[in-house]
Amino acid sequence: MSSPGAGSRAMRWLRGGARDRTRFADMCLRFRRPYVFGGAVTVAKLAGVPWVGLPLVLLLVAGGLTMAGGVLLQRRLRRPSEPVVAATFVLLQLNLAVVVLLTGGATSPYLVLLTIPLFSQAVCFRPPVLVTGAALTFLFAGLAVLAADALPAVPPLPGPVGLVALAAVLTCLTVAARYLASADLHSRDEAVLDPMTGLYNRLTLADRFTQAQEEAADDGGSLALVMCDVDHFKSINDTHGHDRGDQVLIELARRLRRSLRAGDVAFRVGGEEFVVLLPGRDGAAAVQIAERMRLAVSAEPLAGLPVTISSGVVVATGGDGTLGGLLRSCDAALYAAKAAGRDRVVAAAPSSAGPDRPLPAPRPVTLGSAG
Repeated sequence: MSSPGAGSRAMRWLRGGARDRTRFADMCLRFRRPYVFGGAVTVAKLAGVPWVGLPLVLLLVAGGLTMAGGVLLQRRLRRPSEPVVAATFVLLQLNLAVVVLLTGGATSPYLVLLTIPLFSQAVCFRPPVLVTGAALTFLFAGLAVLAADALPAVPPLPGPVGLVALAAVLTCLTVAARYLASADLHSRDEAVLDPMTGLYNRLTLADRFTQAQEEAADDGGSLALVMCDVDHFKSINDTHGHDRGDQVLIELARRLRRSLRAGDVAFRVGGEEFVVLLPGRDGAAAVQIAERMRLAVSAEPLAGLPVTISSGVVVATGGDGTLGGLLRSCDAALYAAKAAGRDRVVAAAPSSAGPDRPLPAPRPVTLGSAG
């Protein structure tokens, strides 16, 4: 008799860590068409019924009841359950192994169907569970083939049955691949995009900066960074609520994007703070773009509210500077813009300082009006 501790360890192994459980729940929500898999297997089994007869019909019904029972139990629990899904897959593999046993073992056209529960598991479960599923698939297939050799030989099924079984496998494989591709794209978007504004997030800034810096070093060109901050954003949240504040940021992000050319990239790096990377731009062009963004924001209300931004600009030439040092220079220029009355652009001196060296003083170049 197994101990409660062993059961608990098995459950932890099946479920994995927090990231694995999140992925499992997400994929179960996406995997809304299990009937495609069940339907494909059902059609393949039906193709052999005229030659195999009642045993195959009974196995077909048993497989359908197994899948339906798993789906209904999941709905009753109202949350994705790893044990329920895993048990359903194992029972379906056993069902298909018996089908292989009754239809010729190694020569059965249904042998390929045993792969369907396996790559269905790949949609939901983490790699160690998938490896175990592959081992079980091989075990069930081996037992079915060996047991079939001990039984009286059965007439081979006609070729079209094998083609139908292959079509079922290809159909299910295509569906599983689409789910995995969709999940991969979703994960990549989550990794690089700010979910509210759709701009790139802070994690992406370092990679994009490195690319732009390498290009500047190769051709002796320059790059610029603009740091923008919404003026009096706290008072917007306090007075009108956070939902209204979020809408302000969403509309502001749209206006920033419309102000940029191809190759310029906007990032949301904080609550109401944005950074714009301008590859190949010198100081005059960067200040001009920052001013264009400022005017685009203040020209019309955002979410029905008058909104302004303050911006700090810094330029690096020939691959000089570090991201940390340049951002600190930008931040100092932004602070100077706020101190000078907000709703303006302040340009800082180019900095090649690392993050631990003193910042240069902002240059007395300002644009905009007091806000």
